[in-house]
Amino acid sequence: MAMKTVAAPLAATNTEKDPLTDRGRRTRENLLIEARKVFEDKGYPATRISDIAEAAGVAHGTVYTYFEDKADVFKAVVFDLTTQLEREWRISPELSDPVDRIAEANRNFLDSYSAHSRLLEVVEQVGTTELEYRALLANFRHRYVERAVAGIRRLQKEGIVERELDAYLAGSALCAMVEGFGRQWLVRREQHDPQLVSDTLTRLWANALGIEHSETATSNPPHPDRIYPLT
Repeated sequence: MAMKTVAAPLAATNTEKDPLTDRGRRTRENLLIEARKVFEDKGYPATRISDIAEAAGVAHGTVYTYFEDKADVFKAVVFDLTTQLEREWRISPELSDPVDRIAEANRNFLDSYSAHSRLLEVVEQVGTTELEYRALLANFRHRYVERAVAGIRRLQKEGIVERELDAYLAGSALCAMVEGFGRQWLVRREQHDPQLVSDTLTRLWANALGIEHSETATSNPPHPDRIYPLT
C-alpha cells in the first residue's frame, strides 16, 4: 500500500492530535520511540499499527489518538530525526583551529550515521516510491555540504585555503568521501578501528585543502557511546 503524500520539508504532525497533558505527551513520545524501533526492525511496508501498539504497550486504538495512520507515525519519526541531526551536526563554537573543526565535523557525521543508519536506510527505501522522502534525503546532503562549503569559504577569506579552489566542488567531493566511507563502514559493516578512521579522514580533508595539521586534531575519537564495527 502506498504511503500518503508528505510535504517536503517535513513538518510536525497534525496539531489537532497533539496531546495536551503531560501524560499524553509522554504516551506520544513513547509511541514514537517504540515505532522507530519497529520501523528499523521490520521496515516500513511490513510494519503494522498493531506492531507499534504492542511494542509501546498500549491498546491498538491508542495509536490513533495521536496519529492518523501508519504513514503519519512514520512522518513524525522522521521529523524527530531531522531535528536530532541538526543538533548532532553542530560544531562547538569554542573550536577555532580549522583542523580541529574538520575533525569534529567528521566525527559528528559518523556518530550520527552510526546512530541512525538503519532508520536512514528505511527512509531511503521509502524514498524509492515517495518523492518527498527522496527529497528529504537530498536535503540532508545539501545541508551537510553547505556547512562544509561555508567553512572552506571562510578559510579562503582567512588565507588558509587557496582562493582559486572551487569551494563548492571541494566541499561536495570531500563530503561524498565521508558519506561513501560511512556507508561502507557502518551499513555494510566493514572492519576498521574508529580512532584510525577519525584520524585518516581528518588528514585527508586537511591535505586536500592544503591545511597544515598536527596530531592535536586526532586526540578525540568518535563518540564512545556509539557502536562501531571494530577490527
